Amino acid sequence: MTRDLPPERQDEEPPRPSGYVRVTGPGPLVVIGLAGMFLGWAWRGQAIRTDQPTPMVPWLLVGVTWFVAAVVVGIAFLTWRTVRRNPRLLTVQQGLSRLVLGKTIARIGAFAFGGFLGTTISNLNVGGDAAQRAILHALVAAAGAGVALAAGLLLEHACRVPPRSD
Repeated sequence: MTRDLPPERQDEEPPRPSGYVRVTGPGPLVVIGLAGMFLGWAWRGQAIRTDQPTPMVPWLLVGVTWFVAAVVVGIAFLTWRTVRRNPRLLTVQQGLSRLVLGKTIARIGAFAFGGFLGTTISNLNVGGDAAQRAILHALVAAAGAGVALAAGLLLEHACRVPPRSD
């Protein structure tokens, strides 16, 4: 017994790949930020319960958040300029690596932003100079993490290649 197969059509195009990576939406970033905010808020209470010193964000960490933000902004600008001027200069591996970097920095930035805001909230009704310094450090670090978050999203968008004209 044989099975009749329909004749192959020569004019059909091969199927295009259907999977693609979408840009990061606000939903996951909000959830990650809220988790970071809860942990940043709970950090001070846990330190008090275990007779540890009150946590404070050091200036070194503030500097690191701003440094990461500046580097990712630079990478996003260079990627955007390369994709717009001559996309052939950017290999597929480089584009994918930069896309993954942008997604990662956006998520880490959201978590750090929430964590630093949680630290700020936990020190709001505490008196003294140490609490005021902790609030200042955490707010400046949160601003750096927010810029890093935005830079990660910009890098994601910079990796989008315009559609072919052919």
